[in-house]
Amino acid sequence: MRTIVVDKIASVTQACGLGQEVRIATENLPSEEGVVVVVEILNTKSSYNTLELTSGRMAKVTKGDIVVGALGHRKALFGYSGHVPEKLAVGDVIQMLNIGGVLGVCDSANPDKGKPFDCRVLGVVLHFPYLGERIGVPARAGYRKLDLAAPLDAQGVPVVALAGTCM
Repeated sequence: MRTIVVDKIASVTQACGLGQEVRIATENLPSEEGVVVVVEILNTKSSYNTLELTSGRMAKVTKGDIVVGALGHRKALFGYSGHVPEKLAVGDVIQMLNIGGVLGVCDSANPDKGKPFDCRVLGVVLHFPYLGERIGVPARAGYRKLDLAAPLDAQGVPVVALAGTCM
């Protein structure tokens, strides 16, 4: 386990509540959907070069940035499609598959977007769920289920919600 200061935290990890300083594991890294990973960006791009941060702000990504994202599968018509790697180790090169910070092995790329960001794996983010114990477990995006019964107090104001996707 070691501590690392990161430059950018992708929105895909928002539920984890991470700060700029994270503790990472560098051995026995799980390669599963949702595992939160710290990577170093290896190239610079002139287009499709932003990352949505946990604040919602869009930030430009450049070579050398240390970024937190999460492993995942992605199927896309206008971007990058990819999958979770079979295994993961420090030093492996994977790709950033979308602006939300999903990381994986790129299977196909839309020529209009260019090649994806290549990312060198630095480690897996640890969280410490056991009070008083310093035993870290790999952090996971989406580890808490959405509470579908959560109350919404709109104080009598009618609410209309619209949701969608570009796919």
